[in-house]
Amino acid sequence: MKEKLSNRGFVRETAILSGLALVFAAVSNLTARPERRLDWIGRSSAVPKASVPTAPAAIPTASSDFPPHPDKPYLEITPEQAKTLFDRGAPFLDARRTDVYREGHVRGARSLSVWEADLDGKLLALSQEGLDPAAPLVAYCSGGDCEDSHRLAERLWSIGFNDVLVYRDGFPDWEKRGWPVEREAKK
Repeated sequence: MKEKLSNRGFVRETAILSGLALVFAAVSNLTARPERRLDWIGRSSAVPKASVPTAPAAIPTASSDFPPHPDKPYLEITPEQAKTLFDRGAPFLDARRTDVYREGHVRGARSLSVWEADLDGKLLALSQEGLDPAAPLVAYCSGGDCEDSHRLAERLWSIGFNDVLVYRDGFPDWEKRGWPVEREAKK
């Protein structure tokens, strides 16, 4: 009798874990870039080549200076390289908390805090903008021991961005150098 109860528990736990795995897989597939999505059975999610968006003109595509690196989530860059990318119009992504971002950030940077609940929605929106996945994206945080930019880079890489560059010295270094900064008015 005990063996039957034990088997029922095992079967129930296996069914629950399998169901959860399917749910997580479906969510992951739905949030992936169109070219990385898996087809559902009996349904094609392939995006016709004519409808695949191209990179907006203001955003640089991959160059020999900053080639894509699809085999690793990110490369670290120097402050000078970060400034070069800024001058070329590459998107900058601030991985710090939103309240810190509001106090000051690289001019034009977007807030994508790895510690806030809306990150998945922001990543989904970013992936649907039609950015070239091989074009440089610069992630930064507070520099020093801060690893938030590295975490953000890993998330970006997981959704298909192959040229994420981490400005390791982060916003404090940027501000210290007197480079363009924005601050939001206090409410």
